[in-house]
Amino acid sequence: MNLAKKKKKEVKTVSMGQGQEIIARRLISSGIATGNWILLQNTHLGLKFLLELELQILSLEEVHPEFRVWITSEPHPKFPIGLLQMSIKITNEAPVGLKAGLKRTYAWVNQDMLDAIPRPEWRTVLYTMCYMHSILQERRKFGAIGWAIAYEYNQSDLSASVQFIQNHMLDMEVRKVKEITWTTVRYMVSEIQYGGRVSDDWDRRLLNTFSDKYFVQNMFDPSYALFPNYTIPQGTDIAVFRSHVEQIPIFDNPELFGIHANGDLVYRLKGTSEAFETILETQPKSGGGSGGMTREETVDKLAEELLSKVPKNFDIANLRAIFTKLQGGITNPINIAFRQEIDRLQAVISITRSTLQDLQLAIAGTIILSSNLIDAMNALYDARVPKLWTEVSWTAPTLGVWFPSLVARYEQWDRWLKQGRPKVFWLTGFFNPQGFITAMRQEISRKHQGWALDDVVVYNTVTKMEAEDVKDHPPEGIYIQGLYLDGCAWSKKENKLVDSAPKQLFAPLPVLHLNGVLKTNDKYDYATYVCPLYISKKRTDQLLVLPLKLRIVSALLVCFIFQVDLNDFVAGGQAIQMDHSRSMLAVLERLVHLLLGLRTNF
Repeated sequence: MNLAKKKKKEVKTVSMGQGQEIIARRLISSGIATGNWILLQNTHLGLKFLLELELQILSLEEVHPEFRVWITSEPHPKFPIGLLQMSIKITNEAPVGLKAGLKRTYAWVNQDMLDAIPRPEWRTVLYTMCYMHSILQERRKFGAIGWAIAYEYNQSDLSASVQFIQNHMLDMEVRKVKEITWTTVRYMVSEIQYGGRVSDDWDRRLLNTFSDKYFVQNMFDPSYALFPNYTIPQGTDIAVFRSHVEQIPIFDNPELFGIHANGDLVYRLKGTSEAFETILETQPKSGGGSGGMTREETVDKLAEELLSKVPKNFDIANLRAIFTKLQGGITNPINIAFRQEIDRLQAVISITRSTLQDLQLAIAGTIILSSNLIDAMNALYDARVPKLWTEVSWTAPTLGVWFPSLVARYEQWDRWLKQGRPKVFWLTGFFNPQGFITAMRQEISRKHQGWALDDVVVYNTVTKMEAEDVKDHPPEGIYIQGLYLDGCAWSKKENKLVDSAPKQLFAPLPVLHLNGVLKTNDKYDYATYVCPLYISKKRTDQLLVLPLKLRIVSALLVCFIFQVDLNDFVAGGQAIQMDHSRSMLAVLERLVHLLLGLRTNF
């Protein structure tokens, strides 16, 4: 827009989306004739129109020499390649590192902005706002352990927040109010300005936590630190703030962003994994030389090996008779969920077997090599899971993780059919763990007269048992195994969450007892942290199983639990450390225990 003002050009703008194509066509036709500039915003929401635009530009015979089309879009795999190739590309990404982020921000902040409000608190709040903006941006590099969804926080979010705070403090000047209304500032920053982008409830909780941590009255104390050794500069000149930013270390401690020190290892592994995936995707697929096996021979041998290990199909004809003999009978809610799981696993087994058999036939030249088989061949050659399989099953980073999981799932269901309901369930082996837990709630509500399903909630208890220690079914509810903690660990001795061990990314959780209780009885006699349980490392609402309540150690505020598929230790978590000292934490924790003990005795 600034360039258009310098060139004295008129810019016609349209934000793409449903129904905006008509407006865009009219503006472009006008620009071709008059030489106006056209800005198409958020075109990732209207990719079909971009295909039309590409053809229109290629077919142009006469066009005004000053006509330009500007396109803004988030990165999208379906963006038309032809349009991309004929364009001048400009990318705008946040600089890497807290120091780089603050340097760019304070290149935007000038002396006039610092002098906009006569109150000394303004410059402190402005620095804190810029600091928080860089923290929120930098967390994205940690992938899922930073944000469940990678939000594109940018300069406009910071500008809007700064403008609001400035207006708020100017209003304070008019009304002669001395202290900032922090609840208003926190709400506007975390719920409106930045929160307007947030679509995940757990990300919203994290954003509110940062806002509550940074926007406090204590920030005006000269000795106050946003993080140990990260103080707020004091002064009135912009040079003071820019000089202070230059003193910030280049390398950032992950704890600076509210992430456990192990987060740096997660970040490095993530970058390495992406690099190797790119190499595998781009390497030649032709046959080997120097006497080595060709790609086809390698895949044929692998297909033969996997075929020998593919579980046999379930005997569907006799399932009804077997389910009648199971605990609770065929109408039991858990048995109904079990039958649905068998049907879905049956489909996975069938398509796995048929794909491997067809690959062998295609390699032998008996049948035509279809596009699905080509994709499966390339995937198996790279030790990846074919897309045809993941569409009907589950995600896994490698074939070596996915296939053992298929066998383990089959073995769990086969034992259930032959030996009756398991004493402890491997929750990762379920396609629909949410439905299974709902079935458990329904079974419990039927046992208690007058209980309605809507009034029954899940009550969880972490036991001290491992899966092999479970000797019998729980009196009520179910036992769950196969869960892993990320961002923290579980201490059996103290029976609570503790800090992760260095370089240990994932810590197993002992057997978990899930039970159903009425909402009015959903009370814990200890301090708890509401912890989301996810199916995999992709943290979306569809993959959320349920929130658990775990006993929490005072110093640890945030962690995540994941179901991990066998050796598939790929997940994410986040931890935010409080500012208090360890000694203070010990005092507070002791005080909580005393209060809980007094309440119990009373």
